[in-house]
Amino acid sequence: MELTRAFICVKLPQTHTEALGAWLDARRADCRGIRWVSAKTLHITLKFCGEIEPETLSAICGLLRKEKLGGKFSLSLSGVGGFLKLSSPRVIWSGINGDIEKLGKLHRAVEEYAHRCGVAKEKKFSPHITLGRRKETGALAENIVASLQKDKIELPEWSVEEIIMMKSELTRDGPVYTPLELFSLQK
Repeated sequence: MELTRAFICVKLPQTHTEALGAWLDARRADCRGIRWVSAKTLHITLKFCGEIEPETLSAICGLLRKEKLGGKFSLSLSGVGGFLKLSSPRVIWSGINGDIEKLGKLHRAVEEYAHRCGVAKEKKFSPHITLGRRKETGALAENIVASLQKDKIELPEWSVEEIIMMKSELTRDGPVYTPLELFSLQK
């Protein structure tokens, strides 16, 4: 039986993907030692399901189709940060603003539906857009930190009207994401 690596996410509007793509292209030239993500993979992860069986995937999608997910809401992007901190990050991210309460409620619902189907719960939800990753744990060069802080990300609100069950295939050139099913946010 073939397993599917899957996650549930919110995609960004094309305008935001393009703006972040330009920002990422500039960072690739300025900031070496960071694996910057491809703009076409940008998203907000609501739930990473991991490698799951077809029956589990089908069951989760069934619940997402059937259960009330809540109505649409607005989000925006702002700032650049790092996990654990920007001066020595493992992950570089853009922050999420807007109706974080509704985003959190949606996350909790998705988490619960996946858990009902046998997927382990995650400990903490930190909404963000992953921009880059590092293998090293040491400090970034001061000029790189300054560059990241100087070119702040500020993108306007957009309306979140759907979530997506996404298939993730890991390749030598980075992950390839394929939408499996879209779920509308309705009252």
